[in-house]
Amino acid sequence: MSMLPLFLLVASTHFAALLSPGPDFFLLLRAGLVKGRRHGDGCAAGIATANLLSMVLVLLVLGLLPDSGGGFWSALQLVGGAYFIWIGGRALLARRELALPQVAPLAQGRWRSGFVEGLLASSLNPKLPIFYAGLFGVLRGAAMPDWGLALCMGWMTAVVLCWDMALVRLLGSAHWRGWLQARVRGLDRLCGVLLLALGAWLAAGA
Repeated sequence: MSMLPLFLLVASTHFAALLSPGPDFFLLLRAGLVKGRRHGDGCAAGIATANLLSMVLVLLVLGLLPDSGGGFWSALQLVGGAYFIWIGGRALLARRELALPQVAPLAQGRWRSGFVEGLLASSLNPKLPIFYAGLFGVLRGAAMPDWGLALCMGWMTAVVLCWDMALVRLLGSAHWRGWLQARVRGLDRLCGVLLLALGAWLAAGA
């Protein structure tokens, strides 16, 4: 697979995972609805920073592995593919309903406290480095150059920040909350299909 289609597959999978409500979504929901937009924006910046730090850590670890061949690298690809297939299958089979509280901000929180809250919450999420290990394992396995990896890292950090800041604003709208509640299962299906495709491609390459 050439670099552009591979980048589009990884980028679309990453964005689909953002669309499907997870722990960061509910953290932003509480921050934005209860403590206000300023606190929510800080929380979004903290989450994006935690994502960036996870990506840097994953790339540093992957950089210690041999460049090609070896049973360990094949096993790592296989484990990463299996992980994506597992979470993709769970997303496809999900039958959840999204309950969103109807509350107004009680107090205007501070950006700094929101940043620390988002940074700590996402940094302590063990699924984050596993997820990025799978994504960058795909890119490294395809021999993407360092500048391409840096571009992907910058792109995904920016997408996390922009999407999370947009969520803080959109979740303040009753119309948007209703739209999201009505389509959460469709978003789960989209995320599941893309994760299954990425997982199968990675496992096949192992």
